[in-house]
Amino acid sequence: MAGDMVSWSDYDSLGGMGGMNVQGGVLQGGLSSSGDVDALNKALAAGSDQDNPGAAPGEGFPLRTESLDETLFTTTYRAKDVKFWKMLYKDPAYNTVEEYNRLDEYGAGDAIFNEEGDLPVEDDSEYSRQYTTIKFMGTTRRVTHVATVVRTAHGAAVARETVSGTMFLLRQLERALFAGDSDLVSVQFDGLEKLLINAYGSTVLDDGALSGYENDLVIDCRGNPLTEDHIADLSERIIAEPNYGQPSDLWSTTGVLKDLSKIMYPKERVNLPAPVNGQAGVAIKSIVTPFGTIGLNYDIFQPDSKIAGSAVGKAALRPAAPTLGAPTSPAYAGSDTNYWTSTYAGVYFYKVVAGSRYGRSAATTSSAVTVSTDDQVSIGVTDNGPNTSYFEVYRSDLGGAASTCRSIMRVARSGATQTIVDLNRFLPNCSKGYMLSQQSDVLKWKQLAPFTRIPLATIDASVRWMQLLYGALQIMKPGYNGMFINIGKLATGANAA
Repeated sequence: MAGDMVSWSDYDSLGGMGGMNVQGGVLQGGLSSSGDVDALNKALAAGSDQDNPGAAPGEGFPLRTESLDETLFTTTYRAKDVKFWKMLYKDPAYNTVEEYNRLDEYGAGDAIFNEEGDLPVEDDSEYSRQYTTIKFMGTTRRVTHVATVVRTAHGAAVARETVSGTMFLLRQLERALFAGDSDLVSVQFDGLEKLLINAYGSTVLDDGALSGYENDLVIDCRGNPLTEDHIADLSERIIAEPNYGQPSDLWSTTGVLKDLSKIMYPKERVNLPAPVNGQAGVAIKSIVTPFGTIGLNYDIFQPDSKIAGSAVGKAALRPAAPTLGAPTSPAYAGSDTNYWTSTYAGVYFYKVVAGSRYGRSAATTSSAVTVSTDDQVSIGVTDNGPNTSYFEVYRSDLGGAASTCRSIMRVARSGATQTIVDLNRFLPNCSKGYMLSQQSDVLKWKQLAPFTRIPLATIDASVRWMQLLYGALQIMKPGYNGMFINIGKLATGANAA
């Protein structure tokens, strides 16, 4: 054998030398065949099998020490994704009902002119007392005693689970800040949409929606993407009499802001920066309107029109799937606005999900229904419990299959059986946006207790605790804010026909 390199030819001359043995500390003899070398090579192979503690004799798994990365790689959201909660001004609360006084009008009349020597007309300011009810949020976590004493890969098990509990609360909190509704789930606080719409008009219409959706501070895009024109229009409405607001920020979903950027790029007639180091493109972070600059913010937790998923929550507590009757489409005989125009006439499918504070059921799919101009769609729903407090309604695309159904609205449960009415006020596969005056005297979070960890009694060989948060969203000046509904998607890119 020359040098330090070994080849199979080095073993050829050892074929007839018999078995190897050691005499006097010297290796004697040789391998009987190249097959023996192959067997030896196989026996010494480390292999790449996984989770094999009962390795058979001759396998290399027992000789391999585990190589586990010290970093825990999180595949879900991160703390920095919780944006709206971080933006809110936090104000301490001292009671479960937080009251405040509001000056609504300096004077109710118009009479300021009078004849010489006359006594001017008497007038008074208008005040109102408002209140916010504090709500209670929390999660219970548990780690076995054994898990606290073994060596864990990513820090103490209790500390790790405490972080996870906090992140879980933050996600649910962020969603509720937009879509919380105490009329649907009584233990929830009211989110942005409910607080604004209820302030704009609290009359319940035939489809279960509030009349506030038809206020001037709500712009209905009717399936069109959000544009710079929409933003300028709503800014003007918020600023103008009788609202006197000063909008500063727009909050919406990722898709809305993506489409807005696509629309604005071709319209701009400015010298864009030349690419530097191969980096092209401009990030649109705000829009300048005639009335000020509006910051653009997206929130991944803002509810959007989604396809119905599987059941969520503990099976023993969440509602069962509801039973649906065949939808009908009688001519609408009410006095509210009917949005079933000729543009939307055709065949549709519906899905309905039952919901409660404990979770949501699987969806029940309806049969097809044909809708004509000025019809209404009526869907008979039977609640199969337990604990149902509202229903989520999903509708298909025009002429689409049931698989295209996306959420359009939520309706409060009114009884064991009820009829859900759809006047086409809300469109599937559309988003919402909120234009806000982000000032501490306009909206804030009233906090009775910050994130708090409370240990629970030891009743078995485990450590249990609660993680709690007490508070509610408060909007003192609703007219300083506005809303977009039915924001459609731009028919480019992934949405191109």
